[in-house]
Amino acid sequence: MWSNFLRILSWGSEGSEHKIMDSLSVVVEQARQEWLYAQTLYDIVTDPDLIDHAAYLIKATEKKYIYLLRKARHEGVCRSPAQHFAVQNGMVRRGC
Repeated sequence: MWSNFLRILSWGSEGSEHKIMDSLSVVVEQARQEWLYAQTLYDIVTDPDLIDHAAYLIKATEKKYIYLLRKARHEGVCRSPAQHFAVQNGMVRRGC
């Protein structure tokens, strides 16, 4: 599904497969950054309502990151050191 979506966006372009892989790499990295931001937010907030918000944000961004990592691995995209993570039992671990 993901590759089909990106293929539609880059249809007719030379090197479109390469662009798809690069785009997926960028999206995975953005998801990783969102996840790290959520963890940082949780560490710095003190208001109970914001702590709850940060906890939910961590869970949501982690799910998104895991989903995109699985897609990237399925598509054979796992090149940068930041993306060398694997999903095992619903947890993100080192090793692609």
